Amino acid sequence: MLTSRRDFLSLAAGAVGGGLFCGCHKTGKGGETYSVALLGDTHFDSTDTKYYHSEYLSSTTEARYKAHLKEHVRNAKMWQERMPSLLRASAACVRDDTALILQMGDLVQGDCNNPATHRRMLTDAFNVIKGAYGDKLPFVSVVGNHDIRGDIPTDGTREAFDAWQPPVVGKELKQAVSSTTFSFWRGPDVFIVVDFNEPRPDLDLVKRLFAESGRARYTFLVSHGPAIPNGASRWFLLGDRKRNQERRELLRLMASRNTIVLSGHTHLLEYYDCVLPEGRVTQFVANSVWAKPESATLTILGEGVSEYGARVKPVKGKKPVKDKKQAERKAELPQLVEEYRPLLRDYLLANAAGHYRLEVGPSRVAVVFYEGAATSPTRTFTLR
Repeated sequence: MLTSRRDFLSLAAGAVGGGLFCGCHKTGKGGETYSVALLGDTHFDSTDTKYYHSEYLSSTTEARYKAHLKEHVRNAKMWQERMPSLLRASAACVRDDTALILQMGDLVQGDCNNPATHRRMLTDAFNVIKGAYGDKLPFVSVVGNHDIRGDIPTDGTREAFDAWQPPVVGKELKQAVSSTTFSFWRGPDVFIVVDFNEPRPDLDLVKRLFAESGRARYTFLVSHGPAIPNGASRWFLLGDRKRNQERRELLRLMASRNTIVLSGHTHLLEYYDCVLPEGRVTQFVANSVWAKPESATLTILGEGVSEYGARVKPVKGKKPVKDKKQAERKAELPQLVEEYRPLLRDYLLANAAGHYRLEVGPSRVAVVFYEGAATSPTRTFTLR
């Protein structure tokens, strides 16, 4: 059992680094062609399930509490057995043109129930993951739901994240960052990072960031929650049914800029290509939660437009409804599928965990996927 923070960080740094990257860390160069080391959700945690969670004593419901405890056990095994090798592989795939590391949110597990512990967890995750790449590349992470998750809404974890992220990201990007929604430039391209956690998605701010970056060659929108839903849940960017008008307005705005969306959250690998009257939106959803050894293997669940929404089950029977709001959300899912399917030109849904490289050039944008700790590409997805 780990006895101190120093013990844990030493173990993690040794497992991830261990001198394996000497001579392999290369900073990105300016210009119009570059790559980005891309990671999905990481759910950073200790190999000792009590290390960050000793004060996580209860929850809103017993079922929710037990489910969270299972996640702590999953993460402990994952970070002991698999995540260090995934980071080693990702770092080994860094190239001369790699500009930064971009992580899709749920950087940490959360569930600390103590603001100081939560902030320490965030700092530890940042140091371990950035350190895996030799501390030479800027490391940018978008806020996920776990990054602000505590035992109860008033336990201060959201406030702890809000105080932690902007200055850390600002230092990495060498620019002023004052919010969990912000933008940054890489050469001729803009990355608009959006906090998807309700009630945070500020459409007015997002619209202003789009307006200020109209000269961009490529526009990337980065959000933990996908902007285009897979049809199986309403938990996506502006997915609250009360914000349907804003959701549709954002979709049209993204299309008008031919936006490329990068996200995580679903623990799946997903690819969408949509065409609207205003333009094109392409979305790639990345996953790095290597929960079980076999979960790294790319397993297609659905491919082709006709498969979109296949996971949505129709509401049947008249069983008593325990949670009326949840039942209403499920009943609306087929409507979401019917709204988005006509826009799709291509679609893929898969179980897969690993690391990725975003490749950006004057005439091509692609994501290269590597299963688990592989250093040879598994599949390449052309986004432009």
